[in-house]
Amino acid sequence: MHVPLLIVGGALCAWVAVGAGWMALDDRRRRRERRDRAQAERQAFCDRVQVVAAEARARRLKSLGWQGLRTLRVSAVVDECRDVRSFYLADPEGRPLPSYHPGQYLTLHLPQGEGGGDVSDDDSAKPVVRCYSLSDRPREEFYRVSVKRCWPPRDEPNAPPGLGSTALHTRIREGDLLKVAAPRGDFLLPPVGQEPVALLGAGIGVTPLLSMLLTQAHAGLERPAHLLLGMRSGLEFPFRQEVDELTASHDWLSTTVCYSRPNEKDAPADERHRRGRLTIDVVKDVLPSPDLRFYLCGPPGMMQDLVPRLLDWGVPDDRIHFEAFGPASVVRESATQAAKAAAGAKVKFVRSGVEAEWTGEEASLLAFAEKYKAPLDAGCRVGNCGSCAVKVLQGETAAIKSPGAQAAQGECLACVSVPQGDLVIDA
Repeated sequence: MHVPLLIVGGALCAWVAVGAGWMALDDRRRRRERRDRAQAERQAFCDRVQVVAAEARARRLKSLGWQGLRTLRVSAVVDECRDVRSFYLADPEGRPLPSYHPGQYLTLHLPQGEGGGDVSDDDSAKPVVRCYSLSDRPREEFYRVSVKRCWPPRDEPNAPPGLGSTALHTRIREGDLLKVAAPRGDFLLPPVGQEPVALLGAGIGVTPLLSMLLTQAHAGLERPAHLLLGMRSGLEFPFRQEVDELTASHDWLSTTVCYSRPNEKDAPADERHRRGRLTIDVVKDVLPSPDLRFYLCGPPGMMQDLVPRLLDWGVPDDRIHFEAFGPASVVRESATQAAKAAAGAKVKFVRSGVEAEWTGEEASLLAFAEKYKAPLDAGCRVGNCGSCAVKVLQGETAAIKSPGAQAAQGECLACVSVPQGDLVIDA
């Protein structure tokens, strides 16, 4: 009679012991989970503080480093590859330069005419106004802009070459002085955060992307970044050594280069080097998913091909950021709708004596003015330099993109504006 009781009692003690052990394990698990939650909350708080601080810094950086034009000296000129030259600009008195956000650009006022020297005071002809991306990380000692010389298109050999790039490549030398507007632009990569990014560029479009990567590397950040580049060949690959060194020394960066016309030295040796153009198929093959933030910079053909296909792949519109070369390289649907909404409006250029009906087919007031031979000044043609600012005498306009330059009260930037009804312009 006592034996079964002993057995039962022993079993109960064993179950109590096991239960106590499970309770202890469960208690340790709960304590560990509380610690993990507390640590995650602390980390989330620190991340929020970093983001808020970074946004505040970005707002300060987006404010102009100086008003109007400032004279900078060309301290060095460096050939980067075929037809690409870097210009290092410093303060003539050696004063530190204001910082900027990687992805921004400088606006240069380049003189027309012959000769070099002190070109900042050359008023013999109206300057050529052009915007060029900053290609280095922010430094106090100098700014670096890298410019590809634009030759006439192969199918239009009689067309004029690029005025700005030709002036820089043929006339500007070390020691020259240039009039420069402060860094500006909203093609900005957040300075902190761990959200993976994809940086897509072609040709000289690598410049703002390189600035972003150099800045991240200098700051010691480890945000995952995928760099995808399209180059004609290694001979026309600016900053190839810098890109290779960045990729080799940072695990957070992966790089893929597509060569459309490779030479023998560009033959693919690994997955990082491919033959052919940078296409959406390459992007899908390289990237793990469309769940990234995309930054694109390149010539019109690349932009017009990739942006719509990224949208088709499922990338949300607000996660695609781009810096386009030239007018209307990429036109968002909202801009097209704004242009068509004013169809039938009468647009009058007072001083030119031109009046015509807005059909909604032209991308901007600047394109409309050029169609009807109403002369307007223009520089960058994408809202960055402010050269096309005109006074609006009657009516209202709408901006089709966020401009880098700001028009004065009562004016609009013709290259990125469309009418919102009948319009009278002082031009």
